[in-house]
Amino acid sequence: MLIVAEGELPTPGFEVDITKSLLRIFPQQFNLQRRAKPGIFPQHVTPYRYAEAVRYPEDQHQITVHHADGTDHVDIEPAGKELAGYTEAVRGSTDRPAPPEGAEEAIGLSRTLSFDEAFANALANLPPSDATHADALARVQVLETGGLFGGFAGFHHLFVRVSRTIT
Repeated sequence: MLIVAEGELPTPGFEVDITKSLLRIFPQQFNLQRRAKPGIFPQHVTPYRYAEAVRYPEDQHQITVHHADGTDHVDIEPAGKELAGYTEAVRGSTDRPAPPEGAEEAIGLSRTLSFDEAFANALANLPPSDATHADALARVQVLETGGLFGGFAGFHHLFVRVSRTIT
């Protein structure tokens, strides 16, 4: 899922981030935060548009985002044409490399365009192992890497798709 936040900051000396809420409830909730950057900045209102990709259950129709002005319960909408590349990267298409038979697959994203971060995120997104014995071997294979650029200002991610086969 892609969460997009728009608004205004009191100065350009702030950065915006979307983080998972510390509340351990289902479905997961998120926080929209702003943090001051070090330094001195001119005092003028600065508009922002920030987007972040998060994992979210497909059967949910609404997402909860907490922010300084309260809480929003936002209806989940399908992606439009401008996000076709993002949708294809996350959902897949018929011309993408297929994982080996019986393999589990996952996608990881990095907004800093770091392969290591995207790979670690993909490994964390793999479902828990159902190995029948403690010393089972798992083979992790990178199926695809790519970049998602544009569509929304500030939304630039590297994605890594991996598969895991347990023998």
